[in-house]
Amino acid sequence: MIKVSGINKKIKKHEILSNITLNIEGIYGLVGPNGAGKTTLMKILSSLISMNGGRIEINGEDYTKGKYVKQNTLIGYLPQDFMVYPNITIEEVLDHIAMLQGMMDKHKRKTIINQVLKKVNLQGHENKKMIELSGGMRKRVGIAQLLMGNPSILIFDEPTAGLDIEERIRFRNLLRNLGSERTVIISSHIVEDIEFLCTKIGVLKNGKVLFEGTPSAMKAYAEGYVYEYNVSPENLDLIMMEKEVVQITEEETGLNIRIFSLEKEVDAMPVAPRLVDGYLAIVKGVK
Repeated sequence: MIKVSGINKKIKKHEILSNITLNIEGIYGLVGPNGAGKTTLMKILSSLISMNGGRIEINGEDYTKGKYVKQNTLIGYLPQDFMVYPNITIEEVLDHIAMLQGMMDKHKRKTIINQVLKKVNLQGHENKKMIELSGGMRKRVGIAQLLMGNPSILIFDEPTAGLDIEERIRFRNLLRNLGSERTVIISSHIVEDIEFLCTKIGVLKNGKVLFEGTPSAMKAYAEGYVYEYNVSPENLDLIMMEKEVVQITEEETGLNIRIFSLEKEVDAMPVAPRLVDGYLAIVKGVK
């Protein structure tokens, strides 16, 4: 459990975070529009930047001292774009990082590197250079180097940004597996990234917390605001111009157009909200 209480952060008199209070546990999703303050909060939790006020507790222990977060080894942080030493191999990268962490025993390093490569499904790719890797593989190398330090908390900033569909699915499965052993925090502006992963979600906007709770509670915010039209492809443009379209699926009978509307749609069928609908309701402040 990570308890965040009253965190504030200003940069050049501009308030980035205002009184952030959260209770983080399990696989936790932090979502919000671009510029909401998510990355700033992740960096504060990871001890990379200071805060101007507030308190952080991990399992009941105070991890703040005055205005600054203590350096600690409990937390591993993976930024949005991970690229180190582009012209050396995966194994050489991990071996170098292990030595920087103080692991001088060559046999021990080899054993741990093999273990973490297996966990992130990179066995057989040890001799590929970093510059040759796809974005998803680079992120998995990033996770591997985090796991060598055996942190109990893992923080991922926009973990699926720039990945193709296959890599996104693979990466989500990896995060789910990691969450069975550790606290995992996933920061994203893409709600679909956390829909089937997270047990608890926090929503930030303009540096403030708008919501914290379960996925079910988040969906409930959109109850009564979600409708579905079934239209022919020729009428799609009209719907797109007049309605706030959330999703389009193709069926044998035509196109199913899922919309979010604050007004009752007499010609459409009310449907059960999904997580993205609850998110829209929260950021729009409908309740």
